[in-house]
Amino acid sequence: MNDKRVQFIYNIIDTIFSLIRLVVQISFLKRTHKIKKNYDRCIILGNGPSLKKSLLNYKQGAANFDLVAVNFMALSDEFIEYRPNVYILCDPAFWFEEGTQKSTLEKVNLFYETVLKVTNWEMKIFLPWQAQKSKRIKEIIKKNKNLSFHFYNKTKVEGFSFINYFVYNRQWGMPRPQNVLIASLMLTLYFDYKEIYLIGAENNWLKNIVVDNQNKVTDEFSHFYKDGKRGDRTNWGDGAKLHNVLLTLHHVFKSYVEVESYARKSNQRIYNSTPESYIDAFERKPIL
Repeated sequence: MNDKRVQFIYNIIDTIFSLIRLVVQISFLKRTHKIKKNYDRCIILGNGPSLKKSLLNYKQGAANFDLVAVNFMALSDEFIEYRPNVYILCDPAFWFEEGTQKSTLEKVNLFYETVLKVTNWEMKIFLPWQAQKSKRIKEIIKKNKNLSFHFYNKTKVEGFSFINYFVYNRQWGMPRPQNVLIASLMLTLYFDYKEIYLIGAENNWLKNIVVDNQNKVTDEFSHFYKDGKRGDRTNWGDGAKLHNVLLTLHHVFKSYVEVESYARKSNQRIYNSTPESYIDAFERKPIL
């Protein structure tokens, strides 16, 4: 059987399962409201170690962009200095406490305390629809009038492109949101930004993966708010095998390719302005 026929069968299977997910999660009844933009261009602020330097390099130009923060940027001085107007979260740890590691939970608690305390400008926070039922989120929503909370569908949609694009256009789902950058890219496309720039998005996990003498697969994550210092080694999980880790990374980079294809179909452009980034889906271009 040739490759095209095999891919056709895979697309059929992926599309069927995607449609089932949409029905089960009732995603077609939920849509994210488009935001009022200040500019037609935005910068997504990834948390990679290069972000601080990139912000300094592009400080003057950044004034002509909407800024989109992700994950734990609020725990940095740059959060107050640059005052992003959009904040996107994706990890269940931000609204689901059960099963979350104690250290992560403490960091999330500090995140919300900081955001509530220091945000004295209007900012929109986006979380998946699952977070809407969270008691924690319901309580936080009431505590700072500068913050408005919005919800989006992160339902994984795969298969035939023409069906995927139909779903993406309505924000019923997106390419597999393996990380927050994928969700952020899809949301900013949905908000009709004509140009989207990525900084602080090294995604260079491959060079940091180690299999130790106990066959544990570990990685090393560095973030800009640690001043680019080498991070702690993170265990991928008990029993995790290298082929599973590499498959996870495969899904990340495959989703980037799918996002890029959709962006071009929509006559929008995504540019990677991160030095030494492993993301090869987007055109490399400095912020002008």
